[in-house]
Amino acid sequence: MNGINLELFQFEFDLTWMSFFMDAENRIYTRYGGRDDSSPESHLNRNSLLATMRSALALHKVQDVLKSRLEPTGRTVRTPEQIPTMRAMLAKRKNKCIHCHDVKVASLRHLRNQDKLQRHMVFTYPTAANLGITVSPDRQSVIRTVKPGTPAARAGVRRGDTILRAEDHRVLTLGDLSHVLEKTADPGRLSLELKRNGRAIPVRLDLSTGWRKSTDPSWRESLHVVGPNCGLWGRRLNANERRRLKLAPGKLALKVTFIWGPHTRKAGIRVGDIIVRLDGQAQDMTIKQLNAHPMLNKAWGDTIPIVLRRKGRELTVRMTFPRRPAD
Repeated sequence: MNGINLELFQFEFDLTWMSFFMDAENRIYTRYGGRDDSSPESHLNRNSLLATMRSALALHKVQDVLKSRLEPTGRTVRTPEQIPTMRAMLAKRKNKCIHCHDVKVASLRHLRNQDKLQRHMVFTYPTAANLGITVSPDRQSVIRTVKPGTPAARAGVRRGDTILRAEDHRVLTLGDLSHVLEKTADPGRLSLELKRNGRAIPVRLDLSTGWRKSTDPSWRESLHVVGPNCGLWGRRLNANERRRLKLAPGKLALKVTFIWGPHTRKAGIRVGDIIVRLDGQAQDMTIKQLNAHPMLNKAWGDTIPIVLRRKGRELTVRMTFPRRPAD
């Protein structure tokens, strides 16, 4: 991301991969990339990429660039190096390469330094799932499922519908839809134009407060800016290990494999301990989900109970998070 114009290339910096199909005047035909909570490659595959490339070529032949009011012009230039906290981040590195997630992390740190940071700010670039729908990974404007009771279901969206436009913005891919959703208010309304049985159908979705939040943001690198983590790494026990230790399936069972946090050691946690309850939570979690829980729910300086299994015995320790973040 070194030297890239952030006023032109706008996307989810927490993600894995993103591409823009553009003309020589920096006008965009379509975007390709993005992910949902399930996997970094949930919507990255050969078929959808080839389809997007073919569509971009066809649009280029007739110069049909996106003319939506939501499209960036790039006339103003702002680079990652201009984010006030980026210089301190790069000073610690021999390699001065700026990664995508560095842009988000530096931006949130700057807001934190100004006492303007709020946790909901990590939930950038919502996906179709935030509306209550899933789209096909191969044909990303085609709706695969509609979840009952969601904004999409209440608006009458159906399985098999094709999204033609979101607001006044053409939609070919998940990346196109996410770009529009990023510009949509919380709470807010979203207009979609759908194709159903050869007919264009307009619908309007009412989006209630908090609609931008997703169910499992633990993959987001930027989470560590908004709250404390447990200062450890670990792995989930497999079925055989759970049976041997008489730990129920579907319950939390994470073996500590590495500790980096002074607050973690001070709490008395050791490598080899098995975490079976965290802050009253006992549902099965990945290590990323375990660290995400305090990031999203606890403040710096808070204390939480953690229940461990150690050498066949169960014990409870109390972890007090640092009073302030250490970048």
